Amino acid sequence: MTHAERAIQFLTAARAGDVVTARALCTASAIHHNQYFAAGMNVLIDAIAADSVDKPASTFSVKRIVCDDAVVVVHAHVSHAPGEPGYTVFHMFRFDGDLIAELWDVGQMISPDMPNTDGVF
Repeated sequence: MTHAERAIQFLTAARAGDVVTARALCTASAIHHNQYFAAGMNVLIDAIAADSVDKPASTFSVKRIVCDDAVVVVHAHVSHAPGEPGYTVFHMFRFDGDLIAELWDVGQMISPDMPNTDGVF
């Protein structure tokens, strides 16, 4: 399995509430850099899983993946309810061997009346 496939598997598992699979894809010392959650990859995994329970209609659609050796960037569209514009989200993973060692994520709310006709994707 490639790093890109593992990154998608991690995001899919965490969003589905499968914390066992998501944790198995990370090193024991994996860290994240999301400013809204306490340190520790398990904290972030638990928050993503809890969000899937709180917002069961959420969707996650990968738009593109960029890979450079041990770094993978996933650009995705996340929506929490049918018909809402949602968010454009970038997840950047650093791998140590076959496991995720570090994760950065940043998202931007999609405005329903944005002036840019090129869109966000």
